[in-house]
Amino acid sequence: MKAHQRVFKMISTFLLYPTEEWVEELSEVKKEVASLENILAKNYLMSFLHYVEINPFEQLCEDYVYTFDFHGVTTLNLTYNVFKDSRERGAALVQLRQIFSDSDLETESDELPDFLPMILEFLAVADEKYVLRLLKLHLNSLRHLEKELVKNDSQYHFLLKAIIQVAQIVLQKEQVS
Repeated sequence: MKAHQRVFKMISTFLLYPTEEWVEELSEVKKEVASLENILAKNYLMSFLHYVEINPFEQLCEDYVYTFDFHGVTTLNLTYNVFKDSRERGAALVQLRQIFSDSDLETESDELPDFLPMILEFLAVADEKYVLRLLKLHLNSLRHLEKELVKNDSQYHFLLKAIIQVAQIVLQKEQVS
């Protein structure tokens, strides 16, 4: 698994509703994060893990709900902030489903295809051409979400910073080649 795929896979888990399982496996997760070569991504992830470490599980759950369920501007559905509930959003969702379908990878979920954890799961296993397409499509939405998380004083902004950092490197490598 490539470095960017490892980061996307880890963050996809952290952006789901907290479970006691991943909190209990924190020491293993920290070891994996510590092994990352990208220093900025590693530091962002360690900052998020520190937040997880110092807060009780119930607080993590409350913070998640408060962050992603009560603020339309910090939704994990990336096309919502761009299009709200317009026809253009419907077209964007169809485009995402088509990318998933073209890749021949199974995407089983009750979530809409713009749900960030699902996109990250896909990015962790997809061919580079699909990774590049999705990163180009959603980089601005990711930046917007990160800014809104910072405004809302959410520790989840560290995860978005790590995604953006890794995404920029992947896209820069593509421009060079």
